[in-house]
Amino acid sequence: MRQQKTLETYEEVKEKALRLLEFRAHSEKELKDKLLRCGASGENIERTLDFCRRYGFVNDAEYAKAKARDLLNLKKLGLRRICGELKNKGISDELISEAIYELDLDSMEDTLNKLVRGKLRDDFSDKNINKCIRYFLYRGYDLRDIRSCINDIVYGGLSD
Repeated sequence: MRQQKTLETYEEVKEKALRLLEFRAHSEKELKDKLLRCGASGENIERTLDFCRRYGFVNDAEYAKAKARDLLNLKKLGLRRICGELKNKGISDELISEAIYELDLDSMEDTLNKLVRGKLRDDFSDKNINKCIRYFLYRGYDLRDIRSCINDIVYGGLSD
């Protein structure tokens, strides 16, 4: 196994940060954690983060908005899970709220309906319905929304 060289100078830390940012966007916390794992000093990390902020290489507000959109549109996650994922990336509650506010929540309901339909596959047994509910709870959807979709599918929207 290759031993990773410790980052000792500001230039080395900055170069490593820029290499990491070449591949994908990172939150400040993610970038800081990766640089710490590489053995960079706190002072050099802070200088590097200042540099990255100044030139727009790191922007938690934009990162949060893009990440939230991707989690909704690509991974089809619910709001609770999106918030949790952003929190794990070190995004502040205020920035999470801003990112969620900009999401197209109307499309989330349609998406959930299609996903629940696909998961149930015309098997409306209690066992399959409960399995479906657990699956979508794990994916971050609200129980009320899941039950509403299931009722629409099973009963054609007649019961409530």
